[in-house]
Order: sequence, then C-alpha cells, then structure tokens
Amino acid sequence: MKKEERRLSLAACLVAGSLIMAAPAFADGEVLFSSWGGSFQDTLRSTLLDPAAKELNITVKEDTTNGIQDVRAQISAGAVAWDVTEQELSTCETLKQEGSLELLDYSKIDTTGIPPELINSHYVGLLAFTKVIAYRKDKFGDNGPQSWADFWDVKKFPGKRGMHGKVNYNLEAALMADGVPTSKVYDTLATDEGIKRAWAKLAEIVPHVTVWYRGGAQSAQLLRDGEVDMIHMGQNHVGYINDDGIGVNFTFDGATMDVDCLLVPKGAPNKDNAMRLISEMIDAKAQARLVKAMPFGPANSDAFTAGILTDEQAKLLPTFPENFAPQLLVDPKFYIGQLGKLTEEFDTLIQQ
Repeated sequence: MKKEERRLSLAACLVAGSLIMAAPAFADGEVLFSSWGGSFQDTLRSTLLDPAAKELNITVKEDTTNGIQDVRAQISAGAVAWDVTEQELSTCETLKQEGSLELLDYSKIDTTGIPPELINSHYVGLLAFTKVIAYRKDKFGDNGPQSWADFWDVKKFPGKRGMHGKVNYNLEAALMADGVPTSKVYDTLATDEGIKRAWAKLAEIVPHVTVWYRGGAQSAQLLRDGEVDMIHMGQNHVGYINDDGIGVNFTFDGATMDVDCLLVPKGAPNKDNAMRLISEMIDAKAQARLVKAMPFGPANSDAFTAGILTDEQAKLLPTFPENFAPQLLVDPKFYIGQLGKLTEEFDTLIQQ
C-alpha cells in the first residue's frame, strides 16, 4: 500500500543515518523498521511502534520504503540495514521466491488471532485494505450497484464509472462480473481460457469507464466531486467522504482485499529483535489501536474483541467476519512472472 508522502530515502538512511528514534533510555538493543512514511507512518508509530518499544525495552528506529527495489538494493549491496519492513503482499511473495527473506521465527512471534491464510513461513499479515464498489447516494439512493454484474450493467445502472488504472484487481472483477464465484476466480485465471474470458468481459466495460484512476486520493476526489457516480475504490476512503457530508454507499460483495505484510530481509542485523517487534505489531490490542486510528482491516481477528473498537467501528472494517466472507482475497502468486505482459495488454485495451 504505497503512500505518496516520503520522509527519508534509503540513501539518506545509509549515508547520513538520519533515523527517527522512539524508545526508552538504556534500551536493550535496537531494531530498524521501514514503512510508507507520511501520516500513515505517524499513525504506525503512535499505535504500534512506540508501545512496542516500551514493552520490549528496545530502540525502534525508522526509515521509509518505496517498495521492492529498496529491499533488493540493500541485499545486492551486501548492506542490509532494515530489520523489519512493511510491504505489499505481492512484494512479500516475490521476495520470498527470490530467496531474499529470513524465515520468521514463530517461537518468538505469537500469531494468536491471525488467520492461516495470512501466516507464511517468510512473512505475516499486518493489515488488510479492500477496494469496494462505492456509489453516490444522490445518484442511486440506497439502490446502487451491489455486485460486479451490476457495475457492468450500464442499462440498469447508468452513470459515470471509475476503475483502478492497473491490471491488478480488474481481471478478477471481470470474471466476477461474468458469474465466476470468488472461490474460483484464480483457478479460472490459471487457464488460457479463463484469461481470455476475463479480457473479453473487461473489454465490455472499457467504453463506459470515465476515469482510470492511479491513486487512492484521486479515487476519493473523483467520487467526492461527482466526476464519477460509481467507482472501485479503497473502502478506507469512504468514511472520509461521508464525513464531508457527501452521501456514499458501498458493498463488500465482490470487494478485492489485499494485504500489507511484515518481513525480515535476508541478512538483517537484528533478527531477534525483529521477531519480537513483529509479534508486538500483530498483537490484538495493538491491531485494534491501529485500525481505530485508520479504518483498515486488522490482520488479527481478536482485535474486534480487544475492548478498544466499538461495535459500530468494527462492523465497518473489511476483516470483520461478516464483511470478510463475500470478498476476494488477492492471490499474490498470480501476477508474479507475468505482471509486465498483463500490464501491457491492459494498457493497450483501456487506451483504445
């Protein structure tokens, strides 16, 4: 979940050592954590990192990441600085397959409350973010599109549409619009016939898409300003739009859920503290503090019963059990090795 704000570059970290510290004096060792920077990382610090530093009596230093190339660069240079980094699920799986990650030590990491699908030998889920079908109530009232079949139905639901301008999530949406259940989407995409079916269905909606947006903030602005009537966008933005007095509804049916994970780069200098920090960050109460401040889905399902979230807050989050069931959890393995080819075909299609 890449953020547009950046505070420190990797080069600045390695050369100047300009690192932010958050820990008590006389700490028992240190750990260097990197995430997406900006207000997002500010929230991670206040809800996860500072409490973890106090609990573990370690110094938590910080850097920011721009994604997979930063991890690769450190490993290639033989100068691994980060002990723990937050990355997108596809990046975590790619780095694992490249042999670039340390095995996680689950004797030190408590995964109580973490669902099995978010526990991997080399990475573990931190938070979930979901793209939902959202629509303006001044256009549809409470009767907007409730599925991808509805989104594709331009006669029953006329209006301006917005979709994510990347191939990710769109092939999946096309198959769901064509009647493929969420449990069979990736099995279908694994076949040549399934891929062709997805492209054919996607081609049907392309002429009716007003905007192919690139960033989450842009998607929210499009819906807020009425430039689109319905859009596939991050659920976490919907509440902010409603707070502005603009009525927006959405559905979790057919939503595409992705995950940010925690990993330890191969050769991390403080592996033991890395494992301890990860354990604190996925603790139920820590997770509840995080999603109370930012409306993402906690990876730890016990966060909903940790006594921090109200029932109303919990029921709006994507990993709340009733909301989780109808969603598609993105398979990080699908795009590995073919993302470039699929992206090229997608860009050609939407530019026609």
